[in-house]
Amino acid sequence: MVELITPEWPAPKNVQALFTTRLGGVSRAPYDSLNLGAHVGDDRQRVSSNRLLLGSYAGLPSVPHWLEQVHGCEVVHCDT
Repeated sequence: MVELITPEWPAPKNVQALFTTRLGGVSRAPYDSLNLGAHVGDDRQRVSSNRLLLGSYAGLPSVPHWLEQVHGCEVVHCDT
């Protein structure tokens, strides 16, 4: 089972935010289990399956835009 954590913060009705744990997916070590990152060396089929699982459990209305999370201190300003 995919574990979803929903933040309690004010957001517009058309904005949905959630967090996941690593539990409930199909990836094998060292990526186990709910790896959603296609850029870390995990099997792409398993990442795709994990993303489908997330969509199913979260009831997402469409496919999300996937980003590559980078840990660092650089700030990038973006215009909408």
